[in-house]
Amino acid sequence: MRFLVILLFGFLIGASGSNTHHGAPHWGYSGDGSPEHWGDLMDEFRTCKYGKNQSPIDIAQTTKSTLQKPIFDYKNSPKELINNGHTLQVNFNPGSTITFQNKKFELLQMHFHTPSEYTFDKKHYPMVAHLVHKASDGELLVLAIMFDKGDENPVIKQIWAPIKAGESKKLANLAISDLVKNLQSYIKLDGSLTTPPCSEGVIWLINHGNAFASDEQIKFFTNIIGHNNRPIQDINGRKILEISK
Repeated sequence: MRFLVILLFGFLIGASGSNTHHGAPHWGYSGDGSPEHWGDLMDEFRTCKYGKNQSPIDIAQTTKSTLQKPIFDYKNSPKELINNGHTLQVNFNPGSTITFQNKKFELLQMHFHTPSEYTFDKKHYPMVAHLVHKASDGELLVLAIMFDKGDENPVIKQIWAPIKAGESKKLANLAISDLVKNLQSYIKLDGSLTTPPCSEGVIWLINHGNAFASDEQIKFFTNIIGHNNRPIQDINGRKILEISK
């Protein structure tokens, strides 16, 4: 139970990027609150410094697995777009799920980073979307979709809007299923949230080579948020599995 409480706390603070404790130290991506200082900002963030399964990592070698691809059941159920000062985030109403290894996870929110946090052979992608899911027992699964530069992405076009830090905007429509319909293979590993408190025990599914966004769309995000990627962390002997069936 203590693990689930810590993990849920990690989601509420880390995934949303907001501080809910009055007077809590500000974390960010530069200056005194930059990633190298996260673990020293407060006791609840110590995992950022001392954790052994931290995200992101560089993916250089993978092992083929017999794991089955995730099964998507996404609905057109967006709730709102928010700018929480750390990212642009889409919150979803209940109803969209992903099933992985016979376990169902509900889609809670999607947020973005530029450049990508995970790297492949030390190469960043220009942008990544993190789709955060939670199972009924509290376990988290994050699907990372890497975007390369290419044609305009019609799903992102439905999301992007001028929005200042602290503001929100209702979203009436979002064809979220279109974002995952062309995904073909995945990397699976165990990791953590990539923002404080960096809680571990998170399942990561990472797709690359199947999604594109225009240079203008990537610049739109960067102009609002700036670069917001956590540096690469130690692998510490973790298995990196390849899913292609």
